Amino acid sequence: MDLVDVPASTQQLDQHEHLDVPHRLIGARRPLEPGQVVVLRDLDGHHRWAAVDGLRFTDTETIYEIQLGHPMPVERAVEVGAYDDRPRTRPFLRGSDVARMLEGLREQQERARADVLRRRAHLRPA
Repeated sequence: MDLVDVPASTQQLDQHEHLDVPHRLIGARRPLEPGQVVVLRDLDGHHRWAAVDGLRFTDTETIYEIQLGHPMPVERAVEVGAYDDRPRTRPFLRGSDVARMLEGLREQQERARADVLRRRAHLRPA
């Protein structure tokens, strides 16, 4: 049984019956297949049953359509083999994601600074 980490809280998952999630945002040992039953672990560390209902593809991504099931205790997740040979990393954030975010913040700060300078110049008497 595969353990799949999803970047959502228990509260967020409790509000839905289905989840569409790109492959790059989940922590899974291998690609998921339609009909596959998995154990989902959320950001709060809680577990629940889930099944892959289908797949959609974009030019750059596989989107998993996941049916959310009932919560389960961690002991049950261990019993069904979700933790067998499981790497402990949670790859929700990559270096390239951080670099892109920082670049966006830098550009936003530069635009804000330019707007302030433009307004100051406009308010000065000639």
